[in-house]
Amino acid sequence: MATLKNASKTFKPGRAKKLKKTKSFVNKSRVEWWEKETKKKKGMRLCAHCGAVYYEGHWHTAPALSALLQKSGRPSGKGELCIQCRWVVEGAPAGGRPLFEGELTLDGLENLEEKAEILKTLRNAAARAFRRDPEDRIVSIDDRGGRVVISTSENQLAVALGKAVDAAYKGGKLTITWSYSDLPARVYWCRSKGKC
Repeated sequence: MATLKNASKTFKPGRAKKLKKTKSFVNKSRVEWWEKETKKKKGMRLCAHCGAVYYEGHWHTAPALSALLQKSGRPSGKGELCIQCRWVVEGAPAGGRPLFEGELTLDGLENLEEKAEILKTLRNAAARAFRRDPEDRIVSIDDRGGRVVISTSENQLAVALGKAVDAAYKGGKLTITWSYSDLPARVYWCRSKGKC
């Protein structure tokens, strides 16, 4: 038995060195996500379209700070657009990426008064989301009669809007489809459960 203990002791250090070499080789060849990141812009910037303010590496909704930057006339804030405003104003970015990350489809809206109320509810919910985060906004509303397709800049916003409509107007059917790749989330709400 003494020989087995000695044999296991001599085997383990060699095995550990081999594993250590393998792990270091794998770590050297793999590129981590933070190595691909670019440096964030320094200073404050003001979006010329929506009034969002860029500081600490993110766009924020700060009305008081936005007003101060507009009064001061700082050159760094003139003419610059936040990412979502660039989507809306300039169109699709290069590379074929869609202009939206979430899509909400409302179906079965034959009553015009009810459709107007639902769209008002959606705009109010989107305005609340924009006050929290300027990256959450409705990109476009496509009215096709009984069907309305709403594109949002964030997939979570499309889900939140679908849930808001489903909670406010009982009797509908809500279906949420998350994508497994980098595609938009699809939210579908039908006014009457039997016709969907």
